[in-house]
Amino acid sequence: SQSHFLRRSIMKFILIILCITHAPTFLVNSFIAPPPTTTTSSHALISPKKCHGNSSRSLVTTLQAQKKKKKPANTNPVISTNRQARRNYEIITTFDAGISLLGSEIKAIRDGKMNIRDGYVRPDKAGRGLSLYNVHIGKHTTGDYFNHEERRVRPLLLRSEECRKLRKEVEIKGMTIVPLKAFLNEKNMVKVQIGLCRGKNVRDKRDAIKEREIKRDTDRMMKSFRV
Repeated sequence: SQSHFLRRSIMKFILIILCITHAPTFLVNSFIAPPPTTTTSSHALISPKKCHGNSSRSLVTTLQAQKKKKKPANTNPVISTNRQARRNYEIITTFDAGISLLGSEIKAIRDGKMNIRDGYVRPDKAGRGLSLYNVHIGKHTTGDYFNHEERRVRPLLLRSEECRKLRKEVEIKGMTIVPLKAFLNEKNMVKVQIGLCRGKNVRDKRDAIKEREIKRDTDRMMKSFRV
């Protein structure tokens, strides 16, 4: 029993010494030393509600950007139009034809000096080509000697099959070929849209005017009833 008592007293004494020797350093480290710094990103400091709001906003903006697609640019800018053709003729079919031009004519066309209002198209005798008559292209400002004739006959560029078809329609059925508009294509080349037309009489013109007025009135009424 005495040995057991001595052993217990020695253990208590050792524990007291250990507490006395290590307690000051533990207290100093706990109260004086700064807390351990942990690097946190800016995203970790944001609350989850805020993160959810930002993600929803970004999703909405992406959806709006997808909806608002850019409108395609006007790839075929119109140079000149023939408004009287649609009033005086009934257009059956249309063709896009190339045209043989000189350098001064192209420069004048880019300056806006082309007028196809009084023009018309005739097929060749062999039926292999078409020619454009009475189309006015003004002279270019520079170069008087190398300028062109303003109303010269200009050959059109079409396939031989299309030329033969148009010649048959003109000779047999009495149709007329009229230039409708001149425009620039994707390759920045001048093209002429021609139409195979049938002439209108006075009654047809009146009916067309009446239909146009009815359509205009109905469109106006529909526009006023829209919410």
